[in-house]
Amino acid sequence: MDLSATTVIDRPAQEVFDYVVTVSHDSEWRTGVVEAGFNTDGPLRVGAKGFDRVEANGREVTAEWTIYETEPGVLARWTLDNGPFKGTGGYICEAEGDRTRFTLEANVTPTGWYRLIGPMFGRIGRRQNLADVQKLRTILETSG
Repeated sequence: MDLSATTVIDRPAQEVFDYVVTVSHDSEWRTGVVEAGFNTDGPLRVGAKGFDRVEANGREVTAEWTIYETEPGVLARWTLDNGPFKGTGGYICEAEGDRTRFTLEANVTPTGWYRLIGPMFGRIGRRQNLADVQKLRTILETSG
């Protein structure tokens, strides 16, 4: 299911990209993220692996991911390797003058007990991701 969300941020694309690919910032703008980081050393690159530790409904789960595509300053995409969802995600930063059209991509299939709530999960996930990109916009537009 597609849970992607888009917003326009009044900041240059490179600035937005640099912020979102610093995964330690995830806990500042992504709902439920307690901790995020890389499991591999070095810069953001194809093959880099990382994790997000998320708290939801009183439970803590860890999702691991692997970068499969990156274009500096523009996009980073990953596969979800394990955790409560399978699928892909990504960040896309499209320059619109001094502004950025930012898209949080999320194309996932719930696993385990999350499958039981299917369509309801889709509605909640879309709303959550929209709220997250709006929070990101607020953070970046008020920080400078």
